[in-house]
Amino acid sequence: MREREQEQSSANGPIYLRVRDQIADQIENGLLQPNSRLPSERVLAESNHTTRVTARLALAQLEAEGRIYRSNRRGWFVSPPRLVYNPTEDYSFSDNVVAQGRVPATETLDVTTIEANAWLAAKTGLAEGDPIVRLHRRRQIDGRSVLVENIYLNARRLPGIETFDFNRSLWKLMREHYGLELARKQIEMFPTALVDPQAEALGVNAGTAGLYVTRCSRDNEGCFVEFDEEFWLHDTLSIQVDVR
Repeated sequence: MREREQEQSSANGPIYLRVRDQIADQIENGLLQPNSRLPSERVLAESNHTTRVTARLALAQLEAEGRIYRSNRRGWFVSPPRLVYNPTEDYSFSDNVVAQGRVPATETLDVTTIEANAWLAAKTGLAEGDPIVRLHRRRQIDGRSVLVENIYLNARRLPGIETFDFNRSLWKLMREHYGLELARKQIEMFPTALVDPQAEALGVNAGTAGLYVTRCSRDNEGCFVEFDEEFWLHDTLSIQVDVR
């Protein structure tokens, strides 16, 4: 018991924080590049003359800070720079990613027409049973899946929209084909733990930290157009909103 207590702390505080500081310094100084793989828990423990339990605590601390991320069955990696994201703007995800020097990708997982249930009716103002086109997509930045989203579209306001290519910008589709500008948005966001099927779609363990964002958009006449439900990995975003 005494040896364990000595292992977990020192004159300078818990040993896992010393290991954490060492890795964080290497990231800050560019010795560990974005998306580079970290040594295994065993190697970290041996190089720091400590235990795997302590190494695991240090990695968990860095993950909580968004400095590193874990990929299922592949190990730990250095997190890339966060994407600057303004949820109030109607810009394309792909255009925003490209503008920040990154490589985007979009994968449409499913498109189906459903009837609004009580939850969707409350979120959108539609009546229960009204038709809604449900779009399920996965987004990537530099080859890493960072976001899955469920988008619910007003089938009557956007007739035939289910036939379009959703691997492109939805904002541009609405503007170019329907002549539609979204005028009102209600946005909500809060931290969450990702669970299946979202965690599985992103290739992370259930319980991984995430950010939940919803956005309900209406046209100039107040008619519901789109309700977007987004599940982001917590280390991928820097939320920035201009207030004027």
